[in-house]
Amino acid sequence: MSVCRFVGVGDDPRSCRFSQMMEQRLEKVFSEAQAKVLNANSRLSVQMLSVSQTAASPAVSLVYAVRNGSAFLNGTAASNLLGQLSAELVGYFLFYPPLIIAEQYCFLLV
Repeated sequence: MSVCRFVGVGDDPRSCRFSQMMEQRLEKVFSEAQAKVLNANSRLSVQMLSVSQTAASPAVSLVYAVRNGSAFLNGTAASNLLGQLSAELVGYFLFYPPLIIAEQYCFLLV
C-alpha cells in the first residue's frame, strides 16, 4: 500500500478514467521496477479491483492485482518489487509522491 499526497483537485477517484489512468501508471512503475531490479522486461499488467474514498478524508484507496502473463503476483512479491524503487521514482510514475508501500495490492492516495 502506498500513501500519496495531493491527488489533483480535478481527479475524480470514482471515475473509470481515474482507474484506467492509475492502472497505466502502475504498469509503468512495475515495468521500471522489473527492469531496474530484476533486469527483466516481461510485460506486467495491472487490474484495478477497487477505488474508494471516504467522504471526510482526501485519501483514496486503490486495490489492484498485478499479473505476469496468466499468473498473478502475490502481495509480497509486488510489494517487494515496488519497495526496491525510491518513493520519488514511484511518485514520478504515479504523479503522486508515495509515503508507504505495503504488502497488499493497494495504494492509499492522499
